[in-house]
Amino acid sequence: MNYYMYYKDELDLTDDWDRWDLFISAFNLSDRLSTVFEKVEADIKCWLVFPEYDFEESELPTGSSIISVESGSEAQQLLPIIQKLSIKEYKTRRICIDATGFMRAQLLFLLAYFKKNGFQQVDVLYCEPGHYSKKENTKFSEGSLYETRQVIGYQGSSSQTQKKDLLIISCGYDSQLISNVCQQYENSVIVPLLGFPSLRADMYQESILRTIAVEEPFGSADLREPIFAPASDPFETANAISSYIKANDCLDKYEHIYLCPLSTKPQVLGMGLVFLTEYDDKNVSVLYPFSEKYAKETSQGISKIWKYTFEFGEMWV
Repeated sequence: MNYYMYYKDELDLTDDWDRWDLFISAFNLSDRLSTVFEKVEADIKCWLVFPEYDFEESELPTGSSIISVESGSEAQQLLPIIQKLSIKEYKTRRICIDATGFMRAQLLFLLAYFKKNGFQQVDVLYCEPGHYSKKENTKFSEGSLYETRQVIGYQGSSSQTQKKDLLIISCGYDSQLISNVCQQYENSVIVPLLGFPSLRADMYQESILRTIAVEEPFGSADLREPIFAPASDPFETANAISSYIKANDCLDKYEHIYLCPLSTKPQVLGMGLVFLTEYDDKNVSVLYPFSEKYAKETSQGISKIWKYTFEFGEMWV
């Protein structure tokens, strides 16, 4: 699989952008989301308002473009939206998702939906923050952690052997989530995936500080040398994971391989991409710890805006 065949472009707010038929963004209070939403030109533009953000009515944007999402799993939340927007009719049309405000499991579910339902191409935007509001103390998830499970659409096969499991966990700022997952899978071999180069130099330092904060709860966990992949590139991330699994014969060496995306949205997309491309029918799955609530605003300003083009054709065969 050649992940370098995918297209990645940096967009400038002063330039003219492509026009899409359908544009979907998940609302939160970060200005990078509203700036992109206002800039995008599309026949239909809509905000998805997820209950996990717990918005007050006064905090929501005005207009008919708002769609409230019901509580439930990622499938229970998004399948009614897919039906409401008649998204299946856009298989051969121009569709764009702004990944910036999406929660990770919901973003992964959409990617799997597009791939498995015959869409030709989907553009995904990601807006890098100028900086996170509370530096290394920024928290994206809030409330209690109520469930850790495989993301719907990313459940792998398994067989009972005496082999260990492998956990590849992309590490960001959510040290509590990282710690919780690693404690639950402490009998696994754990390989951290670090975003390097990071979105910004200071963010790499901040992320490392949060990851170091997790080390003590690891206890006697079998920690291995990290994998490095750019925090802003899903295709490099997919390639780095694929290369590691091949080079270390992981499919045969381990009972099961768990991919756990807890870093940037581009790296989340990279984990989803490598699973859907190479491991959909293998002993691999994508694991995620679900929290009750998520922070409404975590960043200030805009650094860069990326457009990733996912093509669901011969490259996926």
